[in-house]
Amino acid sequence: MKKAACILLISLFILPLSHSGNILFSHESQVVKPKDDIKKMFEKGLYTEIIEEYGNTPRASSAEELSYVAESYIRLNDFPNASRYADMAIQKEAKSARALYVKGSISSANGNHTQGIADIQKAINLAPKQAEYYTGLGDIYFAQDDYTKALANYRKAVNMPNPSEKAFYMIGAVYANQDNVKQALDTFYVAKSKIEKDKELYVTVLNNIGKIEFDNKNYKDASEAYRELTEYFPDDYYSLEKLVECYNALGYYSRADVSKARLYTAYQQGELWNTSIADMFCVDHFTVGDKDVSAYERFEVSPCRTITKYIFYVADKDGRIDSTITLEFTPAEEEGKSGRFDPVMQKGADKYGFNVVYDGNLAYTTLQSVVKDIIDGKVDPKPYVK
Repeated sequence: MKKAACILLISLFILPLSHSGNILFSHESQVVKPKDDIKKMFEKGLYTEIIEEYGNTPRASSAEELSYVAESYIRLNDFPNASRYADMAIQKEAKSARALYVKGSISSANGNHTQGIADIQKAINLAPKQAEYYTGLGDIYFAQDDYTKALANYRKAVNMPNPSEKAFYMIGAVYANQDNVKQALDTFYVAKSKIEKDKELYVTVLNNIGKIEFDNKNYKDASEAYRELTEYFPDDYYSLEKLVECYNALGYYSRADVSKARLYTAYQQGELWNTSIADMFCVDHFTVGDKDVSAYERFEVSPCRTITKYIFYVADKDGRIDSTITLEFTPAEEEGKSGRFDPVMQKGADKYGFNVVYDGNLAYTTLQSVVKDIIDGKVDPKPYVK
């Protein structure tokens, strides 16, 4: 599997950072212990609230609290302030493990991987049981394609008393980037069973499982992943499209029709205009001899003129498009009639029609058989006449 096939969630930041605004603290500054709930606030994504509660009173906030403020700014894509508050935290407590971890992440994001590794390693030395720090160190190595060191740190992260959920996923990402698809898939299933808190990460794992299973033509397992994704996000139209493909490949045509109906509803409501399926969506993949066929269905419905309703792209064994077969739908002139499908084949510069017409109410499975017969040469072509 190519590297782009994985959807990665890496906590590395690549935007340039500001080095201004350093604030020095006197020994008389008031320091209080971090409140018990700031970590929970961060885990809940309450970044603005953390900044308002702790960032506005830096002298009264601990190094750990200022570190969370810095991380909150990172999550809000405000890197100058993230760097500023990380510096404040270290100035307040030079041996704050969390402050060093955050500073190391920012240093690496700023392109200084060596300093980033050094800072996070210091954090690990101070707090060797923090799984998050090993994950952060693994992320830096991962970004540099040093998968051996990345994997070693991710494995440490999942073996800590409170293991890192992200590290379970990133182990799979390492295998995927090494083109070890089987090991990646096995690891993603492990990650799926381990992730409880980070729902965004859980969805990412599902996407990866669905894609790998689909690419391996394990359509039943792929459909389970995509079905769960649509339960999380009913407007995940990409996953709905993949469900149609999976169900048709499995012969579950009634289930495919249910997913198709949801796509048609979204189309009619204008929700697909800015998507990759604004005009048509993939409904099936199948083979005929040494040919691979990808089938697409267009959303357009016309009561009064001929339209192209289905498109079948026929690829040779090298993946090149050998021909394109379309099914043109013509509505019936009389009310209550079903209309008709006319198959048309484009092969290079030549276009062909056929001496057959099919009922407009035919189910997809029958239309698929029609196309298979054309590809097999069981239906004689003729020069196309419109």
